[in-house]
Amino acid sequence: MPTPRFATLIEMLEARARHAGGRSAFRFGGRDYTFAKVWESAERFAGCLMEHGLRPGDRAVLVLPNGAEFFTAFYGAQRAGVVAVPIFPGSGAERVLALADLCGARAIVVASGASASMRERLAGQTPAANLTVLEVADSDGCSSEAGFPGVEHGDLCYIQYTSGSTGDPKGVRITHAMALANVEQLIAGMAITADEVFVSWLPVHHDMGLVLKTMVPFFLGARLVLLPASLTHVRRWLEAIERHRATFTAAPDFAYRLCLRRIKNPADFDLSSLRVALNAAEPVRRRTVEDFHAAFGLEGVMVPGYGLAEATVGVSMWPPGTPIEVDDRGFVSVGRAFPEIDVAIVRDGERVSVGEVGEIVIRGPANTAGYYRNPRATGELFWRDEFLRTGDLGYLDADRDLFVVGREKNIIIHGGRNVAPREVEEIVDRVPFVRRSAAVGIDRGRLEGEQVYVFAEVRGKPAEDELRAMAVGIVRDVHGALGFRPGRVVLVRPRAIPLTDNGKLRHRALRERYLDASLRQQGRILFPDY
Repeated sequence: MPTPRFATLIEMLEARARHAGGRSAFRFGGRDYTFAKVWESAERFAGCLMEHGLRPGDRAVLVLPNGAEFFTAFYGAQRAGVVAVPIFPGSGAERVLALADLCGARAIVVASGASASMRERLAGQTPAANLTVLEVADSDGCSSEAGFPGVEHGDLCYIQYTSGSTGDPKGVRITHAMALANVEQLIAGMAITADEVFVSWLPVHHDMGLVLKTMVPFFLGARLVLLPASLTHVRRWLEAIERHRATFTAAPDFAYRLCLRRIKNPADFDLSSLRVALNAAEPVRRRTVEDFHAAFGLEGVMVPGYGLAEATVGVSMWPPGTPIEVDDRGFVSVGRAFPEIDVAIVRDGERVSVGEVGEIVIRGPANTAGYYRNPRATGELFWRDEFLRTGDLGYLDADRDLFVVGREKNIIIHGGRNVAPREVEEIVDRVPFVRRSAAVGIDRGRLEGEQVYVFAEVRGKPAEDELRAMAVGIVRDVHGALGFRPGRVVLVRPRAIPLTDNGKLRHRALRERYLDASLRQQGRILFPDY
């Protein structure tokens, strides 16, 4: 891999503004924002942070949606030597304040024109007297010629908080060195060039949307078309790909499934410009890849990948154009490790043989050194020899192709057999009336041990006899495909299955809400009625 051309992300942006200032850094809302404009607004916001007393190393929580203001605040924080802490922009005041307290933030940054009530709640409940609440527009009158501090290659750049589905969000520490190393790995592993045209709706506050879909095009000076982070209308995503002749897009598997479900006539869209449609951030389904290619007349475009925030984002992927590889259980390979990344599989503290399932551990220059202000979680994060534990189960085949089986904490042990929730969910999600499904393991203390409980969100308002027939049909389908019957099928209302901020299933939270009866108390369960 070539030596990074920039020491820091702020140096990267400054170089783009100096040498290609008139070039579009990104397009959003029908408007192009040049590198010069992004740099100018970032410097002005940096001056604003400094005028409010923030110093190098202080933290600023960014509660900002996709758009120009995010880049103003994110790179403005770096220009001032401040550590950016981007979080889900739809977070309520309680979560914003909790995360600000966790990282010891000195500022909370909200969008210009944010509701007065939201700003008042934040300002009125601040846990520390020196916590400032700012709107991005507050920087309009600030100086962009302040004496900005120096920023070093190894300095902390931003903190990426995990979803915190169990009430314990962990802040992944990302340095400039890590971010740039992963940017270089992504470029090399995916053969990305400056001629690429990126179209992305992914949230810029989170790892894949931030690193792959904004840092990489900024690094290369490639074209970026950014959309609002919403899939309410998937047509807008596909229309943008067609209109801008996009070559590179990315999304979790569910987004591609949503396209297949909601687009009645795929022939309406010309997606032939696509070179890569990365499928990552959740388990990749063979059927999704095959059906998407068939529906939109594509071949070799959708590419599975794997990553996690603790490795900045990217770990492995197939080279673009490579046919997918599927094992006999239906698991899709997520390719080989990017340059300078070692992947190993361990069980009971030791490496396992080729083909054996164990925990995936990784070592590479983009790995975090730990979680911010959380020594306990940091101590549990590493295996040995600087290998980072992912919490994911998988195996390597003889060619070192990586297969991800599932999350270690979500694996269901049914009759001595390890069942990955994805195996069940992929079957149930194909049922026409099912909006979304999730499978969890529950042990009621009986002789049969842990059983597979299937939760399925139901479309429409079916009658009781229809619900019963639906449940029987799901049992039949699972038994026919996997050879066992679920311990119970629970049909629930839409949006009853909890998700993380970026759309992943929260299996443990679902299990807890079922066992403590909160699902039933909230009227979310349609069947059974006991």
